[in-house]
Amino acid sequence: MIVDCPKRFSYELFRIFGHGGGKIKRNWILPVLMLFGLVLFLNVNGVSAATTSNAHTISHTTTSTTAAAKLVTPKVTYSTSQISTASSKIKAYYETNNKLPNYVAMNNHKVTMPQFLQLLTDDIYILNSEGSSSITLRTVKAPSKPVESVKSGILTKTQYLNLVQGTRSYIYSTGIAPNNEKTSLGKIKFQNLVYIFSKIVKFQNTNERLPNSVSVKPSTTFINAAKSSNLQSIVDSIGYSEAKFADVQGQSSPTVMAHVGYGDCWADSGWLYSNLSSASVQVRIMGCKSGNYPLHHWVAINIGNGWQTWDYAKYNSQHHGALGSGYYVVKSSV
Repeated sequence: MIVDCPKRFSYELFRIFGHGGGKIKRNWILPVLMLFGLVLFLNVNGVSAATTSNAHTISHTTTSTTAAAKLVTPKVTYSTSQISTASSKIKAYYETNNKLPNYVAMNNHKVTMPQFLQLLTDDIYILNSEGSSSITLRTVKAPSKPVESVKSGILTKTQYLNLVQGTRSYIYSTGIAPNNEKTSLGKIKFQNLVYIFSKIVKFQNTNERLPNSVSVKPSTTFINAAKSSNLQSIVDSIGYSEAKFADVQGQSSPTVMAHVGYGDCWADSGWLYSNLSSASVQVRIMGCKSGNYPLHHWVAINIGNGWQTWDYAKYNSQHHGALGSGYYVVKSSV
């Protein structure tokens, strides 16, 4: 209808004014002007309504598809002091168990590790601004597949603050903890981010300032250290048990030695090999090609630091290691 109006208006002008320079019919002038004004009004209003409607639709769509980190219900807030206390616990737990706990209890509320990462980034952000505002807990989902490819090194204050800001922005915009974050040292995965930020907060609480830098290590470093530590405990236990056996020549059976309490180097090496390999410790029985004791046997182990001769002296064992030269492997668990 609005489109047809200009055509109808043209027709009316033609009818009023006629062809060429005919006389104007004065009694038609006012109605025609009123009709022309109505046409302009309708057209302007039509455009305005369409523009307003489109803007509303775009805004609504953008808001509804954003999965931001929302406040928990009922509202929960924490002080920087409370977050610092929790950070110390998380740091110690990670260094001892080589993994994050499922949650940390804060004021009778179970805060998950993705949520704690949000608290950490907010806390460091506020501390850097020398603020003291309380921090509100938000709903944060766990990352889907944390992976890491980072080398050991140092992040300067500027670098780790950028890391904090990037992590914080990701959490607030998606409502999900990141799988990893890029740095000059490589990609740091979620678990290591929680640990590194916990170190920063703990340092600030102790020294009343943020650190000038923070050290970064791959997560596998903690895992390997734990494996080595656990294996060493197993090795020590077996070592002290072996030390009770007397060194008596001529009794070469490890089974008999376990019953009678004595045996020669063959019996002792066989007993150590059996017990260490059963405990998943890499072990070898070694021999020497020349020397005063060419038939002598002893063991070597590897718990992550290369093959080492069994430390008989450490456990006050009556048996001993290499006697001679030209060593060779008699038997190996790997």
